[in-house]
Amino acid sequence: MTKDVFERELIRRSPLAAAVLSLYDYVFDDAMLMSIWEQHRGRCYEDELTFAELLCLTRDALIRHRGSAHKLFLELESEDKHPVDESNFYRKLRNTPTAVSRALLLQGTLRLNELMTGPVVTLPKCFDDFRVVIGDGKVVKRVAGKLKPARKYDGSFLGAKAMVAIDARTGLALAFSDSLDGMSNDVPLVPALMPQLYQAVGQQAMLSVLDRAFDDPRTMGHLSSRVGDVFVARTKQQKNAVFSVETSSESRDDKKRRILDEIGLLGSGKRAMRLRRVTLFRDAAADEEDVVLLTNLMDNKRYSAADILELYRHRWGIEQVFQQVTQTFSLEHLIGCSPKATLFQFSFCLLLYNMMQVIKSYVAGDGKVLASIVSMYHLFDDVRREMQAWAYHTDGTWVRAGRTNVELREHLCVLLKGSWKAIKYTKASDKKPRGKPKPKTGLHGGHTSMQRVLEGTVKELAKK
Repeated sequence: MTKDVFERELIRRSPLAAAVLSLYDYVFDDAMLMSIWEQHRGRCYEDELTFAELLCLTRDALIRHRGSAHKLFLELESEDKHPVDESNFYRKLRNTPTAVSRALLLQGTLRLNELMTGPVVTLPKCFDDFRVVIGDGKVVKRVAGKLKPARKYDGSFLGAKAMVAIDARTGLALAFSDSLDGMSNDVPLVPALMPQLYQAVGQQAMLSVLDRAFDDPRTMGHLSSRVGDVFVARTKQQKNAVFSVETSSESRDDKKRRILDEIGLLGSGKRAMRLRRVTLFRDAAADEEDVVLLTNLMDNKRYSAADILELYRHRWGIEQVFQQVTQTFSLEHLIGCSPKATLFQFSFCLLLYNMMQVIKSYVAGDGKVLASIVSMYHLFDDVRREMQAWAYHTDGTWVRAGRTNVELREHLCVLLKGSWKAIKYTKASDKKPRGKPKPKTGLHGGHTSMQRVLEGTVKELAKK
């Protein structure tokens, strides 16, 4: 068997790896990477290690070696393929400007969005005119204290802080703004995020959905500063907040819970805003906090209170993105220790997640199921195994095809035909919906033995 025939057969048997490499080829176009680097590199420069090579090394460390760059360089050195010394790679990560990390995610996602087969999540139809964006802050944790100034301290370290926005329908991470101080507040990062979102959504009106921290008038003003843009933000339910009610109406949701829909003036003086307040009253006996939302969607006939509450429920999607990016794409294993390095890895992990969202949509299409029920964890596990096999059995090079977005869509459909695995890829939560977790009993002293649990002799904390 010739080398070419062997590699073609390997690709045929590793469709997920071939799909990832084809997407990588398309997203990380040489011209785009050069443009990003030249516009945002600042005083950094390329010498032996180019920006494109830095990305390839980061990709292989994350996908093939679960976030270990040291294992990657041991492999490369054993095969005499290492482009630079390992320490040079770490220095390059440490000095990569944050503007490069931001532009990498934004420009890469714009290209990936052209390949999505359709929405992953269905929202109420009344919001069809809006590009719905969910925003929240994320701290990159578990930074190793290997930098010299940190070695004298005993404790855990935080990396950078990012304010991330995702597309509610496709689940793609669109953009982020950042602070190198991981202990900084999310709210000041909103103004820097908005210009990136305008570039991501274009001229379409944007509907921002955010959690409690973003309910102050100044932040809500940023969210609605462009004509046609609207927002839905949960309040911190401060008792001292003044809301002068003009009109109000009541209704019930599908669980017979009371919903209060009010229009009025929030605050007083120059910072006062005319808003709509939607309150869902939940079971206080079950220690469930009421949900109070503020919005400038003033037409309560077109945008019902029930639809606004349904929209807000999808805000949890960004928490799922953060969890998957951390656990599935090796963000728990940070390659670098400096804030800039952690932010670069976070940006790259978000792009990996976006690539997998695209692949997931094609796999779901092959299985004729909703993309939302496909398990990202098991799908990416198969990708990692196929990538390891591909790297082991070949010389590691990938011939760039230079496909257009239309050609790549057709190629992915052919490549991933027959890739759906109903038993493995269906998420556990879709096989059997999870019920409400039962309250747990505290242990005396905070611990016990498993044998005592089995014998029923556990000393429990006295109930209050």
